[in-house]
Amino acid sequence: MATPAFRLRPIMKQGTAASIPETWTHYPSVEDARAGAKLMYQNDRVLRVMVVTDSVGSFVEWIER
Repeated sequence: MATPAFRLRPIMKQGTAASIPETWTHYPSVEDARAGAKLMYQNDRVLRVMVVTDSVGSFVEWIER
């Protein structure tokens, strides 16, 4: 069985999240993804961030500011 990995998917005010490095990072745990979301929220364009599984993109949780 594969170890789950997680990704962050931000909802933006304006533009795309392609320039935010945390968008492209694979996180080994939900806790690591939450830490990455805190860094993402430093960008004023980020409204909300969701955690999804890396393999199939299934929703895991919303991370609030």
